[in-house]
Order: sequence, then C-alpha cells, then structure tokens
Amino acid sequence: MKRFLLYLALFALSSQLLAQSKTNIVLVLTDDQGYGDASFNWPDTDLQTPVMDRIAENGIRFTQFRVNPLCAPTRSSIMTGTHSIYNGMWRGPGGPKTGKDGKIIKPDTRVVHDDVRMLPEFLKKAGYATGLFGKWHLGYDEDNVPNARGFDEFVGFPGGAHPYRWTKNSKIERNGKPLKTDKHFTDLFADEAIRFIQENKDQPFFCYLAFNAVHGPLRTDKRPNDSARPDWLEHYEKLGVPQPRRDYNAVMTHADDRVGDILDNLDELGLSEDTLIIYLSDNGGMTHTYPSNNGPLRGGKGEGWEGGLRVPAVMQWPGTIPAGSVSKASGVHFDLFATILEVARTDNPDKNGRLSVDGISLLEHLKSGGKSALPNRTLFFDLWGKQAAIQGPWKIVADTGNHNGKFDKAVSAAKAADYMLVNLENDLGETTDLKDKHPEIYADLKDRFVAWLGKAIDYN
Repeated sequence: MKRFLLYLALFALSSQLLAQSKTNIVLVLTDDQGYGDASFNWPDTDLQTPVMDRIAENGIRFTQFRVNPLCAPTRSSIMTGTHSIYNGMWRGPGGPKTGKDGKIIKPDTRVVHDDVRMLPEFLKKAGYATGLFGKWHLGYDEDNVPNARGFDEFVGFPGGAHPYRWTKNSKIERNGKPLKTDKHFTDLFADEAIRFIQENKDQPFFCYLAFNAVHGPLRTDKRPNDSARPDWLEHYEKLGVPQPRRDYNAVMTHADDRVGDILDNLDELGLSEDTLIIYLSDNGGMTHTYPSNNGPLRGGKGEGWEGGLRVPAVMQWPGTIPAGSVSKASGVHFDLFATILEVARTDNPDKNGRLSVDGISLLEHLKSGGKSALPNRTLFFDLWGKQAAIQGPWKIVADTGNHNGKFDKAVSAAKAADYMLVNLENDLGETTDLKDKHPEIYADLKDRFVAWLGKAIDYN
C-alpha cells in the first residue's frame, strides 16, 4: 500500500512538473489595424502603440507578415493551419438562421468543415486550458460555437462586428449565455483574459484575446459618435489629431494599453519567460470607410494589394526569442497554427481532416532572431475574386470578379484574367506592371495560382 501511495505521489508530481514545463501562449488579434497603424512599423503614423513597440523591442517584429484581407478567412486559417478557400471559410460564415426548433441552422456553405479540427481542440488534448475573449466569427450553430470548437471559456460575441458598449441588442455572451456589462468591451475582454490567466497560472494555458478594436462602428463624418471614452480621446486631442482619426487612434491605443496590462500581469505571476506572446492584426486597414493607415502600401481591407494582406506583427518569448530581432521573411497566418502546436510540444499534424496543413512552424526562425531562412514557397490569396500570388519579390494581383464560392467559375475567370506583375523589392506601392518585361515569371506565377485555386473545387 505504501509503495502504491508513493507511485501515486510520484505520478502526481511528474504530472505537475510536466504541466509547469509547458509554454503558455497568448494570441492577441486586433481587428482591421492597418500596417501603418503601429508606431514601431511606420514612423510617420500619428497613432501610438507603445506596447506593440515594447513587444518588438523584447522579441521580434515582422516586416512581411501576411494574412487574408478579411477577418473570418484569416481566423479560420490561424485556427486550422489551412487555406480558407479549402477549409470552407472563403468569406464570413453563413447565417445565423434559426430553425423551427429555435436552434441555429448549420449552413451548407461558408462553414469550417466538420472533419477539420481547430487549434484549441489540439491544445486541450495536450493539457492546456483554453479561453477566447472577444470576437469569434467562425460560426453560429451548435457545432461551431467556441465552446464546441475547443474553448473551455468564451466571453465575447459570435459575429463579425459589434458596438463597443452594451445595449439591449448586444450579442455579448459568456459560454453561450447572454452577458450584460457596463464596461467598454475592450476592457471587458482584457479583464476576462487577465482573470483567465490568473485562474490557470498553475497549468499551461492558451489565451486568445480577439479585440473588436479597431473595427467599426467608429466616428465618421456621417456618424458623429465616438467609440472611445472621453479620457482616451483627450490624449489625442492634446496632440492635435482631428476627428474622425482621433476616435480611431484612441480606440486602438487603448486596446494596445490593455495588452500591456496582460504583460504586467504575467510579470507579476512570474510567467513571462514561460509565455509566448503573438500580437498582430487580422487584415489590413479599412481606408475606404475609416481613417486607417496602411503606410507605404497600396489598397486595404478586402483587396489583394499589400495594404489588405500585410499587417503589423510582433512576438515575444523572453529567453527564447532574441530581443530586438527583425524578420524580413514571409510569415503567413496559417503558420501560427503549426508554430503554436510545436511550442506546446504536441503533435503537429501533416493533415487536418481531409486537408493538408499548409502552415509551417516558425519556432526555429523565432529562436534565430529571424536569421534562419524559411522554406522557399509560393503564397496564394483569394477573397471572392480579389487575388494575389507571391514568390520571393514577385507578385501577381488582380480582381477577377466575385465568384461567390463557385470555384469552377473562379478558375475560368482566373485563366482569362489579366493580372498585374510587380516586384515588391523595387515597387512596394505596386504601381508598375512588369509582365511584358518578364513574361516567363508572369506565366509561371499565374499557372501556379490557377492550380492552387482549382484545388478548392474538391473541397467545397
């Protein structure tokens, strides 16, 4: 009996040590933050992001990190490690529509495939506590809400956009049940993330903080209402920033400030060196509706230009990622899936359901301070006909028309389309078409894109 109790005690101790040895992950995703809306990223911006700057100084910043040009496709790629046009989320999720039984009907299209598992599902099996605080936007039906997709806790809203304050029409939930609050939602989500970290400090955790900042509704000429609090606005008023940019800046800077509270909390708990922080935007800034700033890049949200794809991205892991590192490599949204799973020291699958995992782990690249090369690969993007393909410095880009998820139609349109060929090293603003000077590069990149697009026919 004594020997059995000893074995039991040793097993409990080893399990505790194993849990403590695993790295925590905090993933912060802002909404519509432009490439030029980060002070570390674009010196001419009037928007201050001191915490994002601090993470860049303590870790690594990426100059070429790309995502899909729309929120839900980006989120589906991060959560599954796969291309959004393959996993089913080729645009925002379908629904919500309610059946006669009062339940949300699962849509036939624009839903992540049932056999494709999401990141927190893998992490839960590895012993992680999992929490999402903020925006979900990957499904409304009972099989695709956050708690059904691997999250132990969810405090936020299921849709794509939400005002920043509670009203009688608010869709804020706690684990599927309505939640009423007097807090600004940026503070609600940050406070809940901090609570989650504190309650799970003795086990590995995955904390996904998905702000709706700096997505609309924000002040515009037609909407003279601020989403920021008066004290946040006062800071930018003193700096001479006019409206409506003032409201935009104030909302974004406060979200950045709350990330600082999370970092401070990790320091207080002695967890900073055991925690990987990933902080980026879900797509480029919305320059045509709100006063976003994409710096030197052309275009914005919803487009295949760099202003829609390239976003501010920083990561920190003290003692593992060298401080002050800069990566000029082409990181991509779905790489976060493979990276997080390797950091969690759990199985990193080659396939996720019927799909091949497209992302690669960036861990060794991070440890090298961005010096180790990533594999030479071609990157592809499609958002209902807003398309791009990138190989090294070369890029083709075009709008071939909205295919509405009919990928046979999309392939025909792509074959017939006249793409623009640019060299991003010499023409970051994508102004000069070089396809007539480099027809072989153009033809090769277009052929690769059409082949990639064609595979979506089999998955949808």
